Amino acid sequence: MKLIFATLAALGFMTGVALADPMASFYENTVNVTGADGAERSVLINADGSYSQVMGDTTLDGTWEIAGEEACFSSAATAETGPYCVEAAERAVGDTWELTAPDGSAESATLVAGR
Repeated sequence: MKLIFATLAALGFMTGVALADPMASFYENTVNVTGADGAERSVLINADGSYSQVMGDTTLDGTWEIAGEEACFSSAATAETGPYCVEAAERAVGDTWELTAPDGSAESATLVAGR
């Protein structure tokens, strides 16, 4: 009987781990991205699978989804090239990481608090 409860508890724990959302810390915060050319944009990622990218006075809306180990972002700007996919990794406010843009150029991203 103890073995059954231990097994059920372990399965419950594993299910919770499997359902963990690596993007959760992004939903109420902002990702500031700086491209290789120095251009800056802010990305607002929403839990419903939508996102907005703000560059100066221009806002580009799109959708995102988890595909395996990646978060893939699609919009009118990616219609011809395909989605911009990045590692779907948990991040904390203040984290900075490197990205590779679809054209192969290096970008830097920082997760900042708030919208």
